[in-house]
Amino acid sequence: MPRRVFHWWSFCLGLALLLAIGFVLWYSAPETLTKDFAYADTTVGLTVSRGNVLFPGECIVMRWDVMNTRRIMIGDELMPAAGDTTVCIDATTQPALQVMLMDGSEVKVTQPINILATHSTFVTLALLTLALVVLGLVGLLLSAYRRAGTSKSVRAIARIVSATAISIAVTLLIIEVLLRAFLYAAGSRDQKIMYLYSLAEIRALQSNIMPMPYISYVPDPAYDGHNALGYRGPEIAVPKPQGTFRIVALGGSTTYSTGTSAEESYPAFLQSILRADYGYSGVEVVNAGVSGYTSWEALASFAFRILELEPDMLIYYGGVNDLVVRERLSNDCYRGLNPQRGLNGNRGQFVERNAELPASALYRLIAILSGWMGNPLSLDSSFEPSRVECDPDPGATTLEMRLAANSPHYFERNIRNMLTLALANNAQPVVSSWIYNVEADRPELWRQSIAEHNDVTRRIAADMDIPYIDLAAEFPVDADYWELDGIHLVAAGAYEQASRYAAALDDLGLLPATDDIGGAAG
Repeated sequence: MPRRVFHWWSFCLGLALLLAIGFVLWYSAPETLTKDFAYADTTVGLTVSRGNVLFPGECIVMRWDVMNTRRIMIGDELMPAAGDTTVCIDATTQPALQVMLMDGSEVKVTQPINILATHSTFVTLALLTLALVVLGLVGLLLSAYRRAGTSKSVRAIARIVSATAISIAVTLLIIEVLLRAFLYAAGSRDQKIMYLYSLAEIRALQSNIMPMPYISYVPDPAYDGHNALGYRGPEIAVPKPQGTFRIVALGGSTTYSTGTSAEESYPAFLQSILRADYGYSGVEVVNAGVSGYTSWEALASFAFRILELEPDMLIYYGGVNDLVVRERLSNDCYRGLNPQRGLNGNRGQFVERNAELPASALYRLIAILSGWMGNPLSLDSSFEPSRVECDPDPGATTLEMRLAANSPHYFERNIRNMLTLALANNAQPVVSSWIYNVEADRPELWRQSIAEHNDVTRRIAADMDIPYIDLAAEFPVDADYWELDGIHLVAAGAYEQASRYAAALDDLGLLPATDDIGGAAG
C-alpha cells in the first residue's frame, strides 16, 4: 500500500481557500445599521443597508426619517422628511444628512461606512491569502518538477525562480479574472466605472454634460436622449425649416425634466398638446433646459447657442437654482469687490480630463487605493473653483442673514437682459412663475424666498409688457404630480404644466395659425 505523503503546498492552498470562503460568507450577509439622533426638538433616524463595503465605489442604501426640521439636504439636493437614496462610498463620500433645526442652525448627521480595502486588518488577511496561494503554487510546481525526475543541480535555483515567477503571474491572473467576474456580476455602476470601463465607455455612460466656453457646460450629445446640438429631445433642423414656429423652453432641471424620459418632459408634452389639441401643426418645442442652470447660464446659453436655432418664442421657467447661490455665498463672494462680481460664484468652470485609463482592473484598484491615479468617477463632474479670494463669512452667519444680504439683484438683471435680447432678435418672450409641491416639508424662509423670485419675474413681465403665466397660482395641489423632493415633476405633473402653458399661449393669441407661419424661417 503506497504511503500517503503530506504536501505542505496543499495545506497553503486549502487554508487560502478557507479564508476566501469565510470572507465571502461573511460579506454576503451584511448587517443593517440604525442610529437615532436628537437635537433639541428635532429627531433623526438614519439607517444604512450595510456597515462595510469592499472597495471604493460600492453602493449602499441610506434611509432616513426626520421630525421637526426646517430643511434636509443631501449634497446639493433638497430632500423630504423621510425617504431613501443610494450612496456610493469612497474616501470623501459617506451617508450624511444636512439638517436645519427649527432655530435655523444646521447639523450634519453621518453614519460612517468602512471601506475594507483601506483597513489594515483586511489588507493583512488579503496579503496572507495571496502569500498562501503563491507558496502553494510554488510548491505544486516544484513537486511537478521532482516528479519529472529532474536531477539536483545548479538548475534547481532556476526552477525555484521560474516556479515563483509563474506562481505570482498565475495568482495575479486569477485575481484579475475573479475581480472582473465579481465586478461584472455584482459590481455597482460606480465600481465598473472605477475599475472596468474604458474612458470612451465612461463618457458614453455618464457624461451627460460637456465643457463649453462662455457657458461652463452644456448637455453632451453622446448621452442617451440628447441630440447632436446638445439639447434634450429629437434632432433640430438648422436652418429652421419653412413653416416651423419654433418655441424654446429654457431653464434648469425642472425644464429639462429630470426624472422623466425625454418624451415625457414638459417641452415634449407642450409640443404634442399644441399640435394634437389646438391644431398648431407647425409648432416645434425645443427643450433647452439644463440641470443646474441658474439665470447666469441661461442668459449665456440664449445669447450664444439658442439664437442659432432662430427661435420664434422663448419660455423661461426657473428660480430655485438662483436661490441656492444666494443661500450659499457670503455677501463678499456674492457681490464683493473682486473679479467675480456679477458672476455666479457658487460654481466654477466645468473641466474634463481625458487621460486614458489602464486596462487592468487589479492595477486600477491598487493605484486608486494607493493614490497613484485619480478616481475615474471624477472625470465628468469636476467644477474647478475660481482663484478669486473673498471673505467666506463676513458676518452673515445665518441663512436669514445671507438671504437678506444677497438680494435677487442678479436674478432680476439676468432675466431682464435675456428677455431684452429675445425681443431684439424677434423672439416673443414668455415668463412663468416657478412651482413646487406646496404640501412638501419646506422651511417658511425657503417658501418666502421662492415667492420673492416669482415676484421678481412678475414685476419684470409687467414692466416690459411681456406675457406672464402664473403657474404657481393655478397649479393643482396633488402629491402624485411630484417626485419625492417636491421640486421636480413626474410625467403626470409635466403633462399638467404643459397643458396649462398650451392653454395660456392659445388664449393670449401668441401662436400663429399654420397658414401664417410661412415666413417664420427668416
